[in-house]
Amino acid sequence: MLNFACVESQDKLKLDVKLWLKANNYSYAWLAERCYVTEATVRNWMARKSIPEAKAHIIRELIKQVPLTLPGRVRVQEETRVTIEMDQETRRLLEKRAFAQGKTLSEFLADEVANLGAE
Repeated sequence: MLNFACVESQDKLKLDVKLWLKANNYSYAWLAERCYVTEATVRNWMARKSIPEAKAHIIRELIKQVPLTLPGRVRVQEETRVTIEMDQETRRLLEKRAFAQGKTLSEFLADEVANLGAE
């Protein structure tokens, strides 16, 4: 039986990893070395296979150590948590817009909220 929450989580993780690697100018080979796998394995994860939980944990820790930084991005000094509920179609459309800007959905939404104060 397919667990849709797990698939969605994998899709989000893969998108986050791709954006993070690109923003920090890291390659699949670089990530593979840190996960103790081959570059081909990382490519398979990104294309069609699930990232094993142990390796996903390593990747999440790497992302925490070297956060995504993009030039000119707003830096938030204080963390504020906002929960947004949306249907799958709205999420898909927003993720598409975020990806077009080289951002994760969270980054895109954070920037849009920050821009509200500039109006």
